[in-house]
Amino acid sequence: MRAKRAPRASYPLRMRIRLIMVGLLTAGVMVGGAAVAQDAAGDPIVVIELGDPIDQLAIDFVIGTIANNPAHMYVLKIDSPGVSSGALTELTDAIVSAPAPVIAWVGPNPAVAYGGAAAVVNHADIRSAAPGVTIGYLDPEVQRGDRNPETLRPGDDVDGSAAAIELLDDGTITVEAGTMVVGFVDRVDPALGQLLVSLDGEVVQRGGESFTLDTATTQTLDGQESAVLNRQVRFIKPGLLDRFLRLGARPETAFLFLVFALAFAVFEFYAAGTGLMAFVAGTSFILAGYGMATLPMWWPAVGLVVVGTGTQVWGFVQNRIDWRAVVGTALVFAGGVFFTTSRPAYPPAVWMVTLATASSAIFIWYALTTVVRGRFATPTVGREVLIGQRCLVVDTLGPVGVVVVDGARWRATADRGVEISAGAPAEIVGVTGLLLEVDPLVGDPQEKN
Repeated sequence: MRAKRAPRASYPLRMRIRLIMVGLLTAGVMVGGAAVAQDAAGDPIVVIELGDPIDQLAIDFVIGTIANNPAHMYVLKIDSPGVSSGALTELTDAIVSAPAPVIAWVGPNPAVAYGGAAAVVNHADIRSAAPGVTIGYLDPEVQRGDRNPETLRPGDDVDGSAAAIELLDDGTITVEAGTMVVGFVDRVDPALGQLLVSLDGEVVQRGGESFTLDTATTQTLDGQESAVLNRQVRFIKPGLLDRFLRLGARPETAFLFLVFALAFAVFEFYAAGTGLMAFVAGTSFILAGYGMATLPMWWPAVGLVVVGTGTQVWGFVQNRIDWRAVVGTALVFAGGVFFTTSRPAYPPAVWMVTLATASSAIFIWYALTTVVRGRFATPTVGREVLIGQRCLVVDTLGPVGVVVVDGARWRATADRGVEISAGAPAEIVGVTGLLLEVDPLVGDPQEKN
């Protein structure tokens, strides 16, 4: 017979309650210990990056970061050619009224701080820069909109600061070791880490309140003492949508997206594909539109880009690489070079304008031609025997449209520049590349007028 299993010992209810209480107490001690450790570490150092031309989206990001992130101190890491548009005073007011000290560091080399970006540096409690960076072009502070909101403040040394502001109004200063610019550069720090460690013990006066910065501690390694950070450093970045839109924040990238949008739209119109190119064109239009809405535009240049692209397409439709290709490409390039009025702070980069212009021309004259040839040509119809054949107009020739020859669609043009309506018969009288030249047929379809 199978032996009976001994019954399991069971804990009395009172014992179970005690075990649960001990477990909860242990968990509470662990959570409390973690909280104490966090309190000992203190508030973090919050680093906010400001790059590319600053617009309202970037301004709102900085203001929101300061408002929603408690910190021991805020560090603005700046590499910006200026403020393209937006309320600069909102940003400077947020810096002045921040709940903790604000430190500005322009770097690393070869970073710049021009216009309104230099005004942001001017409002920080401690202003630092890396060797090799440049600061200047204070006028205008904002490129588009209220160009001179008069946000600059003189600082401690009124005379020296006034002289620095006058010097930097339409010029720049390159920071070197030992360079001090009253109101803009208080100290030189090659790297952000060095700056944070060296700020330990600094006393910052903000209004009637005094802050003593506690950023580093001393450790002994191999018999040598060294200072290391004793606080968490948090790098705050904008959201994905903001970063996506700001791809078009620079003059050359806004121009690039505009050129691509026009080229892809033309491609979709002539190739009539699956809609992928239409999606790419729409996305490019959004990014270009964002740039044009925030940058200081010279609108005639936008017109040059549109007219130049249209001239290139005109030559493509005529299937001729002639003066249209040359003039169209030149107009697009000129539009890119003079796309914005942001000189001298940040003009469009000529190398990117050249690349975008060349890419657009090659795309229209090579890629688009290849695709259209595949769409409208057919191996069952030889171009040599087309002359004299009858065709049916399916897209009004005014003078360029589409005809059907033995079931194959061809681009065609009315031979004498007349308009031939859709549904009318016509006769092929010439072939130029992929373009048929046709004459209208009137009266008897078998009889040409």
